[in-house]
Amino acid sequence: MTSYPRHFVVLFLILVVEGIVAAAAVLAMVPLADFLLDPTLAAPSRLTQVLLGVMGPLNIHPSFWFFGLLFVLSNLIMGLLSVVARYFILHIKYAVVRGLYGGALTTFLKARWEFFSGTDQGRLLNTLNKELQNIGDTLGHMATQLARVVQLCIYFSVPLWLNATMTLTALGIALLLGLPFFLLQKVGYRLGQQNTETANVMMGAITEILSAARLILGFGRQAQSRKRFLQVFDQHVHVTLRSQTLETGVGLLYQPIGILSAIVALGVALHLGSPIAEMAALLWSLLRALPILGQLMSSSVSINTFLPSYEQLVSLREQAKSLEEVEGDRLFTRLKSGLELKNVTFIYPGRQKTLQDVNLTIRKGKMTALVGESGSGKSTITDLVLGLQIPKQGEVLLDGIPFSEWKQNSFRERVGYVPQEPLLFHTSIRDNLLWSYPEGSEDDLWKACRMANAETFVKELPQGIDTIVGDRGARLSGGQRQRIALARALLLKPELLILDEATSALDSESERLIQESIDALAKNTTVLIIAHRLSTIAKADYVYVLREGHVIEEGSYVDLRQKTIGIFSQMIQVQQNIVIEEVLT
Repeated sequence: MTSYPRHFVVLFLILVVEGIVAAAAVLAMVPLADFLLDPTLAAPSRLTQVLLGVMGPLNIHPSFWFFGLLFVLSNLIMGLLSVVARYFILHIKYAVVRGLYGGALTTFLKARWEFFSGTDQGRLLNTLNKELQNIGDTLGHMATQLARVVQLCIYFSVPLWLNATMTLTALGIALLLGLPFFLLQKVGYRLGQQNTETANVMMGAITEILSAARLILGFGRQAQSRKRFLQVFDQHVHVTLRSQTLETGVGLLYQPIGILSAIVALGVALHLGSPIAEMAALLWSLLRALPILGQLMSSSVSINTFLPSYEQLVSLREQAKSLEEVEGDRLFTRLKSGLELKNVTFIYPGRQKTLQDVNLTIRKGKMTALVGESGSGKSTITDLVLGLQIPKQGEVLLDGIPFSEWKQNSFRERVGYVPQEPLLFHTSIRDNLLWSYPEGSEDDLWKACRMANAETFVKELPQGIDTIVGDRGARLSGGQRQRIALARALLLKPELLILDEATSALDSESERLIQESIDALAKNTTVLIIAHRLSTIAKADYVYVLREGHVIEEGSYVDLRQKTIGIFSQMIQVQQNIVIEEVLT
C-alpha cells in the first residue's frame, strides 16, 4: 500500500471522517434516549447537558426529532462512506496486484531459459494465477484491518469518555477471552502452506492434461487422466475446506464472546448506577465495536493463511533473479563476420556433459549444418547461439566479441527461429506473422509467404491471410504450420535464420516445399540448420557432425560424403537404404 500513497491517504481520510460520523451517531443517541425517557429533560444525563450547552450559543433548538434525524443521517452517511472506503480498498488491492503481476513477469522474462526449463510449470502457473490473487486478497484484508482499527478507536473513544469503567471492562474481557484465537494463526499458516502446495500439484495436472490432450485421446486414457486429476483436486479441496472453515469460524465463534463482554460491562454500569441513556449509548457502541474486534482476529488468521502465497512468489522471483541474463552494452545491428563457439563445454544440472570442447563457426552468408543422432547436443548449440544458455567453459563469440558484451535482445530481434514444433498463436495468420515484425506492410506479408512457399495455400483458405489458425495452429496441417512459421521468421529479414529440424516431421511434399524455400534463402541469408534428414542439407556450405557432445567430423557436404569410411557418409548410406526399403515395400 505504501507504493500508492495518494490512494492510501484518501482512504485514511475517509476512514477518519467515517469514524467521526460514527461518533456523532453515538453522541446523538444519548439525548435521544433522554427525550424518550423524559420529554421535558428535567434530569438529563451528563452528555446531554454538554450538548445542550453547545447548542445554545448556536441557536439550535434541541428536540427529539432533531437528535433522531442526526442519528439517522449519521448512520446513512456512515454507510455511504463505508461503500466509498470499500471502493478504495479494492482499488488499492488491484493496483498492487497489477504491480505484482508486472514485476513478476518482468523478473521472470529477464531470466535465462534455464529458469523456465528447470521450474515446475504447475508451481509457476499457480503462482501467476491463484497465489497472486491470494496475495491480493491478503492486501484487501490488511486494508480492511486498517479501516477497522480506525473504527475501533472512534467507537471506543466516546464510551471511554462516557463511562471508562464499563468500556474497559468490556474491552478487557473481549481481549482476554480472545487470546486463544491468536494461537490459531500458526494453524492458519500451516494450512496455507498445504493449500499452496496442493494448488501447485493441481495446476500441474491441469497443464499436463491440456498439453497432452491429443495423446490422451489417442491412447483412450480419458478415464485415467480424469481420475488422476480428481485425486489431486480432492487433496486440494480437503485443505481448502479446513483453511476457509478456520477463517470463518474465528469470526463466528468470537461473536458470543463480544455479546458476553457487553452484558458483563452493562452489569457493571448498572451496579455503578450509570444513567440509562448513557448505558444505551454505551451498549450500542459496544455491540458495534466488539464484532469488529472479532473480524480483526478473523482477518489476522486469513493473512497468515495467505502468507505462503507471498513467500512462493518471492521465492520464484529470487530464483529468477539468480538466473538473470547478463547483458552487455553493445547494440547489434547487423552480422559482420559470423558466430563462433570456442572450446565450449556445457552441462545440464544433474547430467553428464552435453557438449565438450566444441569448436565451430557459423560464417556470414553461408549455410552451416549440424547433424547427429538424438542427444548429441545439436539443440543445445542452438540455445547457446541464441544466448538462452551459458557455457560452463569456453565462450560464444558474435562478430569476434563475447556474447555477454552484447545487448542480447538487440541480437535476438534480428534472428529468425523456426523450431521443429512450430508454435502458432490462436489468432489469424496475419497476426501470427506480424508478431515477429509489427511494422510489416501488406506487401511484406505476402512476400514472406511467397518465400516460404505458403502464398498459394494461404490464398485458398476461406478468410485468406485473416484465417484463424486455432490453438497452436491446430486448424492447419503440419506442413502448413511449418511454412507459416518460416514466413514469420522471414518477415523480419533476419541476419541469422535458425532452422531446428524444421522438416523432420513433414511429409515428402511439404518437405520439398520447405526445402525449396531454404535453398533459395541460403543464397542471401546466414543459415544455421539442424538436420535429421541429410537430404535437406545437400547445399550446405559447411557441416558439423556431432556424437555424444563432440564434433567428430566437419567439412563441406561434398567432402564429407566422399569419405568412404567417414561417419557422415555412413549416415547418408543408412538413410538411403531406409528410403529404398520403404519404396520396395
